Amino acid sequence: MIADLSILTLSLLLLINYPQYTYLYPVQENILIDLRQNQSFPSPISINTSIWMQQLLPNISHLHLFNLTLPGTHDSASFTLTSALSPDPTGNPVLDALVKLAEKLGIPLQEVITPWALAQSRNLYEQAEDGMRYFDIRAAYNGTEWCSYHFELGLPINTHLNALNSFLLLHPNEIIAIEVSHLASANLTQKNLNELRDMIINIFNPMLYSRINNFNTTTIGDMISTNQRVIVTLSDDATIENYTQLWYGSSMINSYANTDSLDQMISYNWQQVLQFNSLPSLPTDALYKLSWTLTPQVSTIFDSILPDKPKSLRNLADIGNSGLNSFASAVLQKKWRLCQLLLIDFQERSEIMQWIFASINQ
Repeated sequence: MIADLSILTLSLLLLINYPQYTYLYPVQENILIDLRQNQSFPSPISINTSIWMQQLLPNISHLHLFNLTLPGTHDSASFTLTSALSPDPTGNPVLDALVKLAEKLGIPLQEVITPWALAQSRNLYEQAEDGMRYFDIRAAYNGTEWCSYHFELGLPINTHLNALNSFLLLHPNEIIAIEVSHLASANLTQKNLNELRDMIINIFNPMLYSRINNFNTTTIGDMISTNQRVIVTLSDDATIENYTQLWYGSSMINSYANTDSLDQMISYNWQQVLQFNSLPSLPTDALYKLSWTLTPQVSTIFDSILPDKPKSLRNLADIGNSGLNSFASAVLQKKWRLCQLLLIDFQERSEIMQWIFASINQ
C-alpha cells in the first residue's frame, strides 16, 4: 500500500510539473552520445533499418517481444485512398465536418477529405524497410472485398498483407506485428469475417506465432530460428476462437490522446508512460501501445481554412513529430521504457528509429 501510494504521488508530481521536467533535458545529445560511444552496440548510422533486428541480434536475441519497444505506424494502410467513402455505419463527427466544409467551400468532397485521411506516405513494404515492425490496418468490407480505410477506402487488404509477406520472405531475421481492426461494413456477415480470417492465415502460414504462447515465452532469437515471426490480431474474438494462429484484439492494449494539441498529447502520453512503468507486473499475453499521434477534431477541420492552421493530417503530424525527441529523451533519462509498441503518423518525417535504438541500448 505504501509503495502504491508512493508511485501515485510521484506520478502526480511529475504530471503536474511535466513542462519543467522536460526542460531538464532540452537536448538529447547525452543519450545519443552514449549510444554512439557504446562499443558493443552498432553506431545508429551504420544500422540498416530494413534489417535492424538482424543487425542487433547480438543485443536482442535473448530478449522477448515483451521486453522491446517496436516502432510502428498508425493507420498504416492509409498511404493511398480512393474517392469512395468507407462503409462505416456508426458515423464520425470529423467526417461529418469534412463533408460540411466541402459543401461550404463548393469544392469536391475528396479534395477536403483526402488530406485529412492520409496518415502515411509510404506503402507497407517501404514502411518495413524504414524499420517499422508494427502495422495498424483498418479493414472495411465494401460489399465485394475487404479493403483498408480511413474515412475513404484504400487498397484491398490482401495487397497490404502480401506486401508484408514479401518483406518477411526477403528479410528472414525480422519480426512484425499486425493489428487488423475497426471491421467496418454496412452489412457485415460471419461469412465475410471468415473470409478475412482465412485470407490472413493463408498468406502468413507457416510464419504465424500462435497465441498458445505469450509474448514472454519465446525469445527473439528462437522466434527467428523457428520462423514464427508474425503476430496478427483480428478484432473479432468469435471468428478466431478455434484458430490459435491469430491473436485476440485485446492482445493490443490501446491508448491515444484524441487531441489536436501537442501539449495535451504530451501530457496524456506522459501519464501512459508513468502507468506503464509503475505496474508491478505486465500482462504477458498483450502489448501496450503508445500512440504519438495528433487527432483532428471538428474544430481542426473548420479552422483549416484560416491562415497558419494545419490543413492536412500531415501538417498535424509534423507538429506532433516535433515533440517526440524531447519526450523520448526525458523518458529514457529516467531509465524508463517508452512502451512495447510506439505508433506514429508519417514515420519517415520523424526520428523514431533513433529512439528505438536508444531504448534497446539503455
